[in-house]
Amino acid sequence: MLWIITYIIYGFSAEFFIYSLLIPALIVLSIADEKTREIPPIINFFILTLGIIMTFLRFDDLLDHVLGFFAVSSFIFIIILITHGRGMGGGDMKLMAAAGLLLGWKEIILAFFIGSVAGAVIHLLRMLIKKAGPELAFGPYLSFGIIVAMWFNFS
Repeated sequence: MLWIITYIIYGFSAEFFIYSLLIPALIVLSIADEKTREIPPIINFFILTLGIIMTFLRFDDLLDHVLGFFAVSSFIFIIILITHGRGMGGGDMKLMAAAGLLLGWKEIILAFFIGSVAGAVIHLLRMLIKKAGPELAFGPYLSFGIIVAMWFNFS
């Protein structure tokens, strides 16, 4: 279904091909993070590679992609410093840097907003219904935000 929506938006294009590779990577990342509370570095590296390819394909928007690399990941880095790693992890920071390079700064900020709201609402419900603890794997929510934001093209 995610591929169909992506195809409807981008048609048979380089963007469709790259995003079609991104979708399963984010699904695997989400499952791994939910189970282990760690985002596998190889998946972040794969997304970074897709980001480098996309940056070359959209070379006219180079600044947009470079700013995307730093836009959210810098904010997460500050959170990591302030909370001594208890607020968010390095995997989340690397994911948003790689995805920011891929999407660009506007889309990655949107992705972070969507992921944060989804994470807050869903985890609050999980805490109320299933008596889950306050700790959560943030990767699945960030992945959700990335997938939704990739369907927006602000460039």
